[in-house]
Amino acid sequence: MLSRNKPTILQRLTAIYFNCGFAAHTHSTTIMPLRSRRLLREEITFSVAQDKELNILHQLGYYDKKEQFFDSLYRKSNLMKSTVAHHLSLQSADACVVADMSDWLHGSFNVCVPVTISTWQEKRVLLRIPLPYRVGEFLQPGNGDEKIRCEAGTYAWLDENCPEVPIPRLYGFGLSTGQTVSNLTTPVINNSNINIS
Repeated sequence: MLSRNKPTILQRLTAIYFNCGFAAHTHSTTIMPLRSRRLLREEITFSVAQDKELNILHQLGYYDKKEQFFDSLYRKSNLMKSTVAHHLSLQSADACVVADMSDWLHGSFNVCVPVTISTWQEKRVLLRIPLPYRVGEFLQPGNGDEKIRCEAGTYAWLDENCPEVPIPRLYGFGLSTGQTVSNLTTPVINNSNINIS
């Protein structure tokens, strides 16, 4: 029979991952959290995590992966400008200004990078990019492309079959293979040298 005060193997392993320790008392062992850990949108302690029915251990890596991916994207600002210029048929990528990383919008599965177009009276467009660590790109390469194809297909279907439904304008999309589609009427162009990942 297990003692109520003795931590289970899972609690011990989880506590180690959370940098928690076990302080021994005379007849029992208690879990004493030393610090909280960072999730994407909040911090969490071991005592809160153990009561959740989610895989918190899996989520603990998202914050670092997000930071690494955003840094990688930011270093490719010129590529983002060129991509937007291509899809908008602009003469020069210099007309595009990529917003500072602090202005980027992200949800659970995408990051939206605001790009201001100087030749369009400073109007902004959003470059929407799937988060590879959230769509399982590393476990199953091609998941990001499938997500983009499905979403672009949904936009096209809604535009054709439900024009009364307000949706943002889709100027184009690109895949990791280098294939791009602009204005949903332009034939596929092969730009195999473009790689956002």
